[in-house]
Amino acid sequence: MLSRLATPEIAIVEHWAPEYLWSNDPEIGHRLRVAIRRLRALLWAYRDLLPKALADDWRCRLADVAAQIGPPRNWDIIVNVLLRAAVPPSQPSALILLEALEDIRQRARAESRVAFEGIGPERLMADFSEAIGKATQAQPETSETLGKFAHASIAAASRRVNRALRRASNGGLQELHQTRIQIKRLRYLLEFFSPVLGKKDIKRIRRLEQLQDALGELNDVVVGATYVSQVPVRPEYATAHELFVQWLRKEKKARRRAAIAALGCLPCER
Repeated sequence: MLSRLATPEIAIVEHWAPEYLWSNDPEIGHRLRVAIRRLRALLWAYRDLLPKALADDWRCRLADVAAQIGPPRNWDIIVNVLLRAAVPPSQPSALILLEALEDIRQRARAESRVAFEGIGPERLMADFSEAIGKATQAQPETSETLGKFAHASIAAASRRVNRALRRASNGGLQELHQTRIQIKRLRYLLEFFSPVLGKKDIKRIRRLEQLQDALGELNDVVVGATYVSQVPVRPEYATAHELFVQWLRKEKKARRRAAIAALGCLPCER
């Protein structure tokens, strides 16, 4: 069943990997990262049914692939979303700052493509498919066994979410970030196993999406502030840069409050 569930995600990586090497469409990198994250969630769910070395190795290898795509995706959000919200186009140095950040984004994109091509994503996916196919070929795949496995996996992921929620109650940024990671994993598993789940479990997906959105918006400004703080401040765009930094600082506080509120309004179950 692992091979069957993984096949659509593998196909997404194989389909979009070639286009990532030349296209500037931000959604391509996003699709690749989501597919890789979903594969890692499956490996986590099946960790007790796979050889430990195999599961650990492939989770790390897939994480490395996602890491290569991360920086340009972060710059896409900074340039396309955050900067446009923070600095009005009428600001005299706004265009100059935009051009400077666009140059950084293009360099990040070029570096990512070189690293991504070096990994050989299509060959990697073929090796991954073969590895999990061999490891799971003797496992039964009846609807009854899948149902039991799905509920056990979701219960385990739910416990992790609940622990993360308790830790995040203090509003720490790192705790909130870890909660977002755990929520994404649980959401992916609910989506994977939805054919054998009840309506109650399926309804949880929307609630988790809402919570993930709130935490994701916070993560965008936290990452954006880190990236922008490393940009050299030049006189020709210093005013726009300072406006951007101030906006990110204020927005981080506001989105942090919103994320904490969302945690209280959308508690996870089980």
